[in-house]
This record gives sequence, structure tokens and C-alpha cells, in this order.
Amino acid sequence: MAIITLLNEREGISDNQVDKKLGIGMSQLNRALAVLCSSAELGGLGLVETRQVGKRRTLWLTAKGRVLCQNP
Repeated sequence: MAIITLLNEREGISDNQVDKKLGIGMSQLNRALAVLCSSAELGGLGLVETRQVGKRRTLWLTAKGRVLCQNP
């Protein structure tokens, strides 16, 4: 939930910034994103999407993620 909360406050943040801000390792973040980004058909939640901006990977809430933040 910390990743979702952070993205609700600041969408488009890079994965490195999330890693540092939350104090988690990149491997732990990647495992969490595998669940948060994947669709339900793939066993995920579909709450976050990633976008490549040059060499940076940025994180964004999906419409489903935004609804979750509006209805805690």
C-alpha cells in the first residue's frame, strides 16, 4: 500500500525515487511491481503501470489504482 499511497501523492516518480523514498531495495520493489502492475488474468492487481522515459522507468496509477485511492 505504501507504493500506491506514494503514487497517489506523486505520479510519474521514477522507480529509483520510490526505492529511496520507501527505503526498500530494487529487487523488493520489482517483486511488488510484478503484482501491482500485472492484470488480474496474470494474477496481479492492475493498480500501477510503468512507462519508460529515456532510461528511467516511471510509475503511474492506473484508473483502477486511482479509484482505490479515492475509496479507502
